[in-house]
Amino acid sequence: MAKKQDFTGVNTGRAYAGIEQATAPKGQQGNVSPQEFAIRASEMRTQGRKGARLPRINLAFSSENYDFVRVVAAIHGQSMTQYVNGIVTEYRLAHPELYEKAKALIDAVAADEL
Repeated sequence: MAKKQDFTGVNTGRAYAGIEQATAPKGQQGNVSPQEFAIRASEMRTQGRKGARLPRINLAFSSENYDFVRVVAAIHGQSMTQYVNGIVTEYRLAHPELYEKAKALIDAVAADEL
């Protein structure tokens, strides 16, 4: 069995003095400015970016819908996320009153529960 070594006396302060921000082996970057976050979010390129992560949900698709989204997104030269976000954006902009009414209803119900 190998003998355990004691490294408690090693001074590591000088080795780390000049490092402000580390980069992970995968190339992940540190915190970003609000301006850089806005740019990354608009390009849908935020995965693995510390401080620039978009909200995520886990969706389950039927086999037919999954295949449809995959194929049509490829035809449009988009990722599946970009394609689905585009569909949701179109619907949201076409029906702004729906969101406002739903939000007001949820707020009213929450106020009654208090």
